[in-house]
Amino acid sequence: MRICFLVTAVGFLFCATAANAADKTVHDRENGFALTFPPEWINEPPSGEAMRLSVQSPDRALTCMVSTSLYDASAPDSPSDPSKFIEGWSMETWKMMMGKSFSTADFSNDKLARFPDGYPVRLADLDFTVVDNGVRVHGHSRFAFSLRGARYGYVNCSVMSESAEQVEQMWAPLADKAEHVVNSFVLDPP
Repeated sequence: MRICFLVTAVGFLFCATAANAADKTVHDRENGFALTFPPEWINEPPSGEAMRLSVQSPDRALTCMVSTSLYDASAPDSPSDPSKFIEGWSMETWKMMMGKSFSTADFSNDKLARFPDGYPVRLADLDFTVVDNGVRVHGHSRFAFSLRGARYGYVNCSVMSESAEQVEQMWAPLADKAEHVVNSFVLDPP
């Protein structure tokens, strides 16, 4: 029985590794980031000046967008130590930096993570609404945000629908995929 379990466990690990090895990675050297996503996902032209990459699940239910820009350390509101800024991040900072783009924005699950070489990145979930011309859209997102060297950037994986209940139903089967993509976001080293 133990041998059967061992063979099954090794087979599962091999399949999981093979599945992850088949993922596609986009490394945008000009804009200084990399993102990995399943190969069957659709790579869309980004919309707007700040968006650098937009990918969608095959059913177009989950969209992940990357935004990066140059960081001006000499600007009046720029933190003098970007890594300390990310490490000391708060829910109020999420609201100030990202929340103002939405009609309502409720952040949760804020945590500090590290890039492979130890540089900090902030992660959080967001329940939001957007109201445009009287039409209300609900959504849920998973964010990663960081400042690193001469760049700052984020990835936002989200689902949207007409009701909060529909969003919850849509998110449940896609949460692991969103987490995988968000955790793959890396800003280039300085």
